[in-house]
Parts: sequence; C-alpha cells; structure tokens
Amino acid sequence: MDLQNDIVVRGKSYEMPFSKGILARSLTAAGLKPSIAYKIAWDIYEMLKRENIKVIDKADLRRRVYYYLISKNYDEVAKKYLLWRMVLGKRPIVILIGGASGVGTSTIAFEIASRLGIPSVIGTDSIREVMRKVISRELIPTLYESSYTAWKVLRDNEGGNKYIKGFERHSEAVLTGIEGVIDRCLVEGQSVIIEGTHLIPTLLKDKYLENPHVVFIMLTIYDEKLHKMRFYARGRVSSRPTERYLKYFKIIRIINDYMVETAKKKGIPVVENIKISETVDKCLNIITKRLKTMIEMEGLSEEDMLEDGI
Repeated sequence: MDLQNDIVVRGKSYEMPFSKGILARSLTAAGLKPSIAYKIAWDIYEMLKRENIKVIDKADLRRRVYYYLISKNYDEVAKKYLLWRMVLGKRPIVILIGGASGVGTSTIAFEIASRLGIPSVIGTDSIREVMRKVISRELIPTLYESSYTAWKVLRDNEGGNKYIKGFERHSEAVLTGIEGVIDRCLVEGQSVIIEGTHLIPTLLKDKYLENPHVVFIMLTIYDEKLHKMRFYARGRVSSRPTERYLKYFKIIRIINDYMVETAKKKGIPVVENIKISETVDKCLNIITKRLKTMIEMEGLSEEDMLEDGI
C-alpha cells in the first residue's frame, strides 16, 4: 500500500488509500506484464491527481481503469480485469491445485494467490495433520503414512494396484476435511486456494467439481528426469527429506500418472509445470474461463459488472 497518498478509495462500508501496487497486481492477474501493469497504475494515479480528486468511489475507479485499458487497446485485459474485480470483490472462489509430490503445487498456489490477492492458501498436508488428531491410527492406519507409503499398511484383501489403493485410502480421510473447508468458504463467502497431493478428482464429490465457484487444476511433470531434479532442488532450500522422496520416486511417478488420468477422466485441465511464470499464466486463463461461465450463467453484462453493488 502506498503510504504517502492523499487519494482515498471509498467502498460501501470502508475507505482505503489508493494503492498503485494493488492496482498493478490486479492488472497483472488480468494478463499484463508487471512493468506495463505498474506503468498503467501510475498513469491512473496521475490522472486522478491532475483532476484534483481526493476521494473516489470504488465503482468509479473500476470504470476509469476499464475504459483506460480500452483506450490503450487492451480490450481483453479490460474484460479480465472487470471479471476479476467483480468476482473477488463479491463472490467466493475456491481454487484447487492438485498434483503428486514434487510437481510444485505449493509454489504455484502461492504465486496465484499473490497475483489475485487471495489471502488464504491451505496445504492438504495441514488438513491431514488435523485429521490425524481426530482419527486414530487403529481406525485408519493409512492416514498415518505418507501418500506414497500408505500401501505398506493395507489389509491383505485389498485388490488392484497396491500403491494406488494405499494412496486412495490415505487420501479419503483428508478429502473429508478438504470438503469441510470448501463448504465453510462457500457459505462464508471467503476465497481460498487449496493445494496438495490429496486432491483426487474421482474421490472428490461431483457437487464440488460442478460448482462454478470451484476451480480444479491438476499439475504434472511428464518428464521423469525433470521431476526427480525438482526433489534435488527442493532439498537445497528446505528441510524436506530428499532421500526419502528419491527412495519412493517410482511410486510417486505411479501416483503422478494416476492423478493425471483421473483428472482427464473428470474433465479437469492438466497443466505441465515446467516454468513457473508460464504455469501461472495458464492456470489464470483456466480460472478466468471458469469465471466467465459463472457470469454467463448469471446473465450479467459488462455494464452490470461496472456498477457497484454487484
């Protein structure tokens, strides 16, 4: 937030200083390069200063930014900006970023959260730890293993691929907690990003997959060598046990392939995470398309979205 600022943005129940940083972040989420986004945010600020505006309604500011983008031939960016401002300001959005260990779900989740200004990012590992506090080891022993070692405590009569069966049994209890978080966020109107290995499309209830406020994206790394290198790289900057991941790498790859397969089966977009910036852009495009569908279902026009109170 800009500290030395004499322009105030007024909402229905609040006032806050105009921030070039916040506006630039919104424009970046809409598809502009950061340098261009900040230049436009500065132009908007200078425009308001020239007009000697001390207080501006949020709806008026939104309208000015929209038409300024149009005047600079950023028509698609203008539409995305309008969409994001309307959705994040008035409607909850739950973004699910799934993927096997090592494909980068946490990194991408935090990058998207930063772009969109979503304050809450929850890892499914954290939800798993909560579930361990309320479910005993005797009741669900797979919950107390890792996603790639849960097969070790399966009952002998379990059929199918033991690695996948173990992974599914491990994830089922965690998914109960995940669905509880989704329900709470939708009821309370809070946006959140949930990321992690336990997001299995075929085990998540269809009512969440079909909800227009819920966006599910599956990450992957198709190249085994690159996937393995991610564990070496992560081991240099974190305390996670690289050796353990490498020991079970073949099983992690089986889980990776399984998650991609289940995502495709449910029509969930799969994004290969090679370069962070490109992955984030692809994810934002997927999210934008989902939100456009939601707005179309509600029958809202661009003029409707320009109005305050939506």
